[in-house]
Amino acid sequence: MINTLNESRLHKALKTFYAVQFSAQEEVKVERWYCDLVCPDGSIVEIQTKNVGALKEKIAGLLKLGRRVTVVHPIIKEKIIETYSQDGALVSRRKSPKKESLWSELREFTALTEILLQKKFSLLLPEITMAETRVQTTEAEQAKNGRRRYKKTWQKTDKALLTIGATYKLNGKKDWLGLLPAAVLKPAAQAAPFCAATVRQAFVAEQKKEAAPHANLLLWLLREAGLIVRVPHEGRGFFYLVK
Repeated sequence: MINTLNESRLHKALKTFYAVQFSAQEEVKVERWYCDLVCPDGSIVEIQTKNVGALKEKIAGLLKLGRRVTVVHPIIKEKIIETYSQDGALVSRRKSPKKESLWSELREFTALTEILLQKKFSLLLPEITMAETRVQTTEAEQAKNGRRRYKKTWQKTDKALLTIGATYKLNGKKDWLGLLPAAVLKPAAQAAPFCAATVRQAFVAEQKKEAAPHANLLLWLLREAGLIVRVPHEGRGFFYLVK
């Protein structure tokens, strides 16, 4: 069996939850790949909490075998940060100000544009609350990726699932185009080219302000997947039509 010692509690909990949901068997080898879950009908479920693009080769290979593949990627709607001392005492417990959304997680799928529309491929995106465990360090350390301006005084040790809320499913053309504002998709509007600014304004008008900052990324994904096409237009910016 594949080594699962490095799995976080979050990954294990999601795997257990969906194993029950789909009556699936855990950690099964299919050809040269170990799969998180294999359902009774032979379909595959993979749990990927980050870096979904790393699964591209595996997903493509399983699809070529004729398997249905579903990737579960959680959207962290709320994160509780628990910091402990080195002797295990709880020092602090607080909510992180950072919140993910369906729109912010679109970046995770940029490597999969050739796969997104395949009939046997689906994404399940559950909104979750999770706890992140940190342990204080004796000395301040620079993060391995070097992105932090200031050195940190803790190390992240684990992630745990607290709750599962609403779940988005993306499978095929209708679901992906459905991410566009309704105003863009109305029959009367479909012949009118739209741009990122148009989409941002429509999101705001439809009370989806959290989606507006990600309009450019959404249009890029839809274009790369072949769902919209760029059309000539006077003025600044790129304009598109639904294909």
